[in-house]
Amino acid sequence: MNLLELYNNGTLDINTCLQETDTGYRKLDPGSYLYDMVLEYKYDDKFCHKFIELVYVTLAAWNMNSRGAKLSEYTDFENTILENKESFDSLRNSQIKDLNESDYEILRYLFLNLKLVASKTPLVTFSKAMHFFLPETIGPIDRQYTLNFYKGNTNIPNEIDKQFKLFKNIHQMYTDFAANVELSQYVQTIGWNRSEPKVIDNIIIGYQKLNLHNNGN
Repeated sequence: MNLLELYNNGTLDINTCLQETDTGYRKLDPGSYLYDMVLEYKYDDKFCHKFIELVYVTLAAWNMNSRGAKLSEYTDFENTILENKESFDSLRNSQIKDLNESDYEILRYLFLNLKLVASKTPLVTFSKAMHFFLPETIGPIDRQYTLNFYKGNTNIPNEIDKQFKLFKNIHQMYTDFAANVELSQYVQTIGWNRSEPKVIDNIIIGYQKLNLHNNGN
């Protein structure tokens, strides 16, 4: 599905979707507390052991250390981020509504070179880790909500290039939506809606949950 098309034809009500997410998603969950801690850090303070360790723990709390998405050993995880800091720096001023081909070249490099997971399917973990470092630039992607919304199933292709293409296509949808809808009015200083990329993610979560309710599930 396409977010902007749903919004333009009146099928998607942003406030209703965000309210659904706010009332029914990860309430009193350790992941929400850790996410608050992640967002307390300014960019220049993020490339240190304390923050990277917090990212690692938060990813685990967000179910990124299960059998299907096993994180790399912590030392490897930390080293691969520090080794690629220059590429992160190149994206630090990018906004979700302005992502362009130059940004995607950098993201592709990071997607192929960051060793965040021990498995061959980095898509979900990559998107969430990048969101923690660049919350105004990258939106988190998950199987249950994002992939089901975008393509109607939770399957991730095995080929790494196809995974990045899926990541890029989803973010191009985000960019199109953010460039045409004034999302800053929904950004808050507490709770889940702390950045435009996370607002988009929360809209999708709420939309999917509402559809499940309406279908009697």
